[in-house]
Amino acid sequence: MIARSELMTTLALLRTRLILLMMVVVTPALGPVLYGNLEQRRIEKAGIRKGAVALSQLGAARLESYVNNTRQLLATFSEISFLVLSSNQPLCQTHFSNLRKLLPDYLNFGLIETNGMLFCTAEPTNAALNLSQRPYFRRVLQTRKFAIGEFQLGGLTGQPALNFGYPVLDGKGKLRRVLYASLKVSLLSEAMRQIPLPPGSSVTVIDRRGNVLAHYPEPEKWVGKSLSNAPVVQRILRKKAGVVEMASVEGGPRLHAVTAVDEQDGPSAFVSVGIPLGISFADANQALWRHFGILAVVAALVWFAARFFAQRFFLRPVRALASAAEGLAAGNLSARTGPIHGAAELEQLGKVFDEMADRLQNRQAEIEQAQQEIQRLNQGLEERVRRRTVQLEAANKELEAFSYSVSHDLRAPLRHISGFVKALKEDQAASLSEEGRQYLEAIERAGIEMKKLVDDLLSFSRTGRAEFHRRRVNLEELVEEVKSSLSGELANRAVEWKVGPLPEVQGDAALLRMVLFNLVSNAIKYIRPRHPAGIEIGGQTTEKEQIIFVRDNGVGFDMKYASKLFGVFQRLHDKNEFEGTGVGLANVQRIILRHEGRVWAEAKPEEGATFYFALPR
Repeated sequence: MIARSELMTTLALLRTRLILLMMVVVTPALGPVLYGNLEQRRIEKAGIRKGAVALSQLGAARLESYVNNTRQLLATFSEISFLVLSSNQPLCQTHFSNLRKLLPDYLNFGLIETNGMLFCTAEPTNAALNLSQRPYFRRVLQTRKFAIGEFQLGGLTGQPALNFGYPVLDGKGKLRRVLYASLKVSLLSEAMRQIPLPPGSSVTVIDRRGNVLAHYPEPEKWVGKSLSNAPVVQRILRKKAGVVEMASVEGGPRLHAVTAVDEQDGPSAFVSVGIPLGISFADANQALWRHFGILAVVAALVWFAARFFAQRFFLRPVRALASAAEGLAAGNLSARTGPIHGAAELEQLGKVFDEMADRLQNRQAEIEQAQQEIQRLNQGLEERVRRRTVQLEAANKELEAFSYSVSHDLRAPLRHISGFVKALKEDQAASLSEEGRQYLEAIERAGIEMKKLVDDLLSFSRTGRAEFHRRRVNLEELVEEVKSSLSGELANRAVEWKVGPLPEVQGDAALLRMVLFNLVSNAIKYIRPRHPAGIEIGGQTTEKEQIIFVRDNGVGFDMKYASKLFGVFQRLHDKNEFEGTGVGLANVQRIILRHEGRVWAEAKPEEGATFYFALPR
């Protein structure tokens, strides 16, 4: 058998001879051609890079002019104290409406309180809007300086806009409000259209999150899109400024010159000019193809001279090797090259190939045998998994049936106990001692607690057995129903309710009502020592979930015991202080899990607790 080192030596000799044969003809002429072309490409590319940087700086300057104009405008209006510090909303709205008519480049003007609530706006609205999540608003609160926002569809105008914020300070330098202006995004694309671009090029303006603020050409196709996942945009957001060569979102490799528009805490927007690389190397490519044409003529002459030699000493042996290799690749493991007459290296290679084919044939037989064994094991494993699954499903059904039966069947003896205790108190009370009457009351209280526990167990069992009907559910209506049903527990108690906007969700209305009932009644129980007592119900929507919370200012709990909250019969407070069986929150978790959601809680001792549940959108 030929050693591996001998095989590598043979292949190296053959490869060296072929490379030397081509280099003898091509290298002397190819070297100068390639060097000249590379030098020409370098010069042309440097010119294109310089021009692209100048164009991106021009675009950034146009964008900065809008930013500076808006900054000066807002700074001027922030000094008009009778307007920006006024408590007269109609007057404020009238002034902003007139201002919008005078400045048609802007979609809207307005004032926001420091808590995020909209005070007044040029666009009339009767709804109470909270803008605390607007990026420009948060940056003004943090820096107390002019801030540039990001692309968004205006909540009032419904049109794409770029928002700006400016702090409104009183005479003592205290931040009182945030003044904002909404610039029409279409103006930016119009400004970029004025930049003289090379054919096939484009200019793009993106905000700090990768949203397209302006684009030319085809602004209607790109403006408003989020390109944060595009590799070239990610590179721009990391590098901030400079020149990069990458594939563009429009398609094809381009040279991107990027200029950042800076704010106090870093770049707020980026202007990118993308020029196709084909434009950069057009002249160099033409020269290269011309030189290649000349070389092709020379190579053809050499080819005719070398054809006879290659046919005799290389092509025939290689053809025999290729034919055997094709048969081997097609699955014919008995394919062999046989005796090869040619260069000594190729003869050696043919022997090595045949030995390799022998080993492959043996290895294939071993693999087929191993695959049969694996298939047999997999079939046995699948059967065992199927049986275990059936057993597990049967055990779960039996467990639920047992829980339901036990809870249901315990009711009859409890009714008998309660009935006999009541009869004993009514008929034999006079003959009982004080200690005996206390024993009866203790039995009666224990019976009531046992009945409540059985009822909760039965409810817990029914929750898992109940049919699930998914539809759109209005949570605000469910909250009002729950508050009404719990009004009896709030008699002679002052509770401050705060119910924010709640989203519509997909789920089972009856089960979700049980969730809200358990969470709100739980809050009512633990705010009992508080004066004043407060309960807040609200929600928020994320990209994947709709999150609802119930918050109270009750006694709270230590978070190190939070893992016990949603277990059956788990309690974090003494039952002498707060009644309950420890089943309600277990029911909540079971219902939310049936909705494919999640539930959790946050709290601090003596500072209240917040219970959350999230449902998929």
